[in-house]
Amino acid sequence: MSNKVSVKIKWNSGSINLMQNKAVQGLFRMGTDIGNQARRNAPYKTGALSNSIRAVPNGAIVEVIAGGKVGDKRIDYAAIQEWGGRAGRNYSVNIIGKHYMERATDFIMSGNYLKKYFGGIV
Repeated sequence: MSNKVSVKIKWNSGSINLMQNKAVQGLFRMGTDIGNQARRNAPYKTGALSNSIRAVPNGAIVEVIAGGKVGDKRIDYAAIQEWGGRAGRNYSVNIIGKHYMERATDFIMSGNYLKKYFGGIV
């Protein structure tokens, strides 16, 4: 006679896949909301920077991107506008960071984001 007691727990792979799909959908909704808030926060001169902000799903990762190539234009100043630093000819201009992405992320994450984005899972 054995002196141990055990409980076997087995995950249903269909349930796991469903939960993963819901999690990725929640991440994409969150990324989209962060992107929308970042557009509102971004400095606006021509609209190119705010128009470059997008949520990009890649498997189980969602990345919110500002800058890069948008259509036939390159938006190369997204990072300097976010974090600040020296720019321009001979780096003679000091740009103060606007932290438009950081503030957007903080704003979205400050709410009840677990329920809003992942309510069907948690």
